[in-house]
Amino acid sequence: MQIMRTVLDGKVNRRDFLAASAATVASAAIPAALAAPAPAEEWKNRRPNMTYRRLGRTGYMVSSIGMGGDDVGPDNIDQVLWSIDQGLNYFDTAPGYNRGQSQKGYALVHKQRGRQNFFQSTKVNVFPNRTMTYSRLFRTLPDDEQAKISAQADEQIKSGKLNEPDYLGPYFNGQEGGMRSAIISNILSQKYADKVDAQTVYKQYIIDSVEGSLKELETDHLDCCLMRGVETPYEVTHTTEVFEAFEILKKAGKARFLGFSAHSDPAGVLDAAIETGQYSVGLVAYHFMNAKRLDPVIEKAKKADFGVLCMKASRVLQNPYNRREMIPERVAILNKLVPGDKMTLFQKGFYYALQNKNLSAVVIGTTTLEQAKENLPLAMTVG
Repeated sequence: MQIMRTVLDGKVNRRDFLAASAATVASAAIPAALAAPAPAEEWKNRRPNMTYRRLGRTGYMVSSIGMGGDDVGPDNIDQVLWSIDQGLNYFDTAPGYNRGQSQKGYALVHKQRGRQNFFQSTKVNVFPNRTMTYSRLFRTLPDDEQAKISAQADEQIKSGKLNEPDYLGPYFNGQEGGMRSAIISNILSQKYADKVDAQTVYKQYIIDSVEGSLKELETDHLDCCLMRGVETPYEVTHTTEVFEAFEILKKAGKARFLGFSAHSDPAGVLDAAIETGQYSVGLVAYHFMNAKRLDPVIEKAKKADFGVLCMKASRVLQNPYNRREMIPERVAILNKLVPGDKMTLFQKGFYYALQNKNLSAVVIGTTTLEQAKENLPLAMTVG
């Protein structure tokens, strides 16, 4: 509990910290169509020492730290069980996490702690599937057309400053290439949409994926169904089949709210999702390096009652090609924003994100029980 004492003793000046991280935030207009009565709060696993925040129009009162599923599996759930006992109640996973074992791990958690005691999300790879489909089409085009489309994609990246390191991250090898492929797919979809079976690539893919996840998780519903790997705003606004598929799942009681996850161009994707009026939750890469660009959109989300979850709060410190290496320049920036030696660098990254009260939760990857005991106290001190 050293972290709790550090924060409560005032070692980190919250007012100065917030001024440094969000001094230039400007309010954005909210479409009138998005205004709606706030739903009742929904509480799960409420514990007196945990802090909770409302996840937008879902009404879910989620713990201010949530747990990711990259390292969860049937043989690695001690950190999950302990965290539930402390009051954590939001869990994120995906079919491919931990070599396909993550959802099975959470199924075991459901049995041991009760499915009714937390909010369970999982993801659907519909947008990576879309990109793969259009990439195959792209390779069949003449070389001169490929070159023209590639140049258009490069110009979009350049004009939007989408590959600037502070904004892109990057968090893993191939991230920029994935974004570029998605942009190429957007361009292709405007000319060759008739060559893609949208009902199969989008709608049926989503339904089949959710059905598979429910079976793996051994549950009858998802609290949030996240479309994984959105790279561009265009994907959000030009795939109505996503909304059609979700409506089917929602009416069947298999998914309660629609959301997305985005590593690349998180500000653009989040803004587009808010405008649709269909998405209710976004899991976006957010940290001290891209906060200036994201904060105005996250504030807009708050005003639209759109729930925003944060990921990669500390991952941005690490070399994307070798996680054992830290990026010295970023370490220096974070240490200036969150001074002192009572927190680890990862804790400082989480703490920075937690200061943004427009975020509903910071979702962190937790491999071991020791990591859970080290990091979860942050959620007990930052309301």
